[in-house]
Amino acid sequence: MKNVHIVTGGGSGIGLDTAKSFKDGIVIITGRNEEGLKAAVVELKAAGIEAEYRVSDVSSRQANKDLVQYAATLGKVKTVVNSAGVSGGQASAKKTLEIDLLGAEYLVEEVLEVAQENTVVILIASMMGNVVPDNEAYDNFLKNPQSEGAIDAIVQVVKDESDIAYNFAKKGVQMLAKKWATKYGEKGARIVSLSPGIIMTPMSEQAAADHPEQMAFMKQMTPSGRNGNPDDISHAVMFLADDKSSFLTGIDLTVDGGLTNRLPEIAKIMAAQEK
Repeated sequence: MKNVHIVTGGGSGIGLDTAKSFKDGIVIITGRNEEGLKAAVVELKAAGIEAEYRVSDVSSRQANKDLVQYAATLGKVKTVVNSAGVSGGQASAKKTLEIDLLGAEYLVEEVLEVAQENTVVILIASMMGNVVPDNEAYDNFLKNPQSEGAIDAIVQVVKDESDIAYNFAKKGVQMLAKKWATKYGEKGARIVSLSPGIIMTPMSEQAAADHPEQMAFMKQMTPSGRNGNPDDISHAVMFLADDKSSFLTGIDLTVDGGLTNRLPEIAKIMAAQEK
């Protein structure tokens, strides 16, 4: 049976670089930009990868169901990498939470229905999820985004600010990997999250152009002495997806050059600058 690898948000950036890493079976990339997906499939096929695309909105439960059920008709759903999402400022706080967090759980639920031995789900979170402190008042909503009123409650907590909503959504994604690990384990499958640091995708390149001093400061504070590249993430994804990593589940792997370790220090420096 052919292995099927799904990469949401696979039309560019981390998603596309990850899709290029799957050399066996068939890769299905998804997103909302059809022209971008078409171009990405051409690039993947030129690299010798069997690939196709589907226009899909991860924040739609039905779209996730249709995607996963279609993938299951092609073979064994072996790997699912959820890299679809929006960053702070690209959408309202509520929409950010619906795409980045609620959509992730929709996808996780649908994949569980077809999961088999050694199926792996890798949820792309962010190091920014680590800046949100544990708090029972909102952690339950983050872990259970489908519960009644959860998304609206988080919007209130973040005061309708999309940048902060992004951080909360990514903390929630990290929590989903832990929440669903047991149910996936019952099928011999795994689920993990991966939290990138500053990765130089086209989006980050634009941020560097718009805010050069801030980006230079963050690079200076990174223990590895550099920003990340998409292949830093795709290499980590392939490590997590490999059957040799079968004892890894319910965890978050932070790939950030050590920057998370310095976030408290960075916060203090930035607070002092604001005074």
